[in-house]
Amino acid sequence: MTRLETEIAPAKAQPRGMARKRDQRIRRYVSRLKVLCPWLDNPAFAATLRAFAEVNILLEAGYAFLREQGVVGAGQSEIRSSYDAVRRMADSSARLAGQLGLTPSTLRQMSREKPIDLAASFAEHGG
Repeated sequence: MTRLETEIAPAKAQPRGMARKRDQRIRRYVSRLKVLCPWLDNPAFAATLRAFAEVNILLEAGYAFLREQGVVGAGQSEIRSSYDAVRRMADSSARLAGQLGLTPSTLRQMSREKPIDLAASFAEHGG
């Protein structure tokens, strides 16, 4: 065997148009979330919000693949490895949703908290 036959082929880069389309989809997803959940329109949430959008877009594609192809491949007796990848993405999505305040329990907790008026608080205490 030659050296080239034993090396792993490098991953093919996605065409620019596909990457641009994916990035636009992520931006739209983030924008919609900020409209639906105004507390997320804060730079502190930017990285987590983007990760949440990326994971959910990938999760949607992975689920669509499994729905079309089936959990068990044709002529196989084992579950596809993509099933595990989808499960892990769903777990990541749930974890990120909790960090962003998008789960029922965090929404309940936020609705019970008294809103804080920082300006009034500083004014009262001589700021």
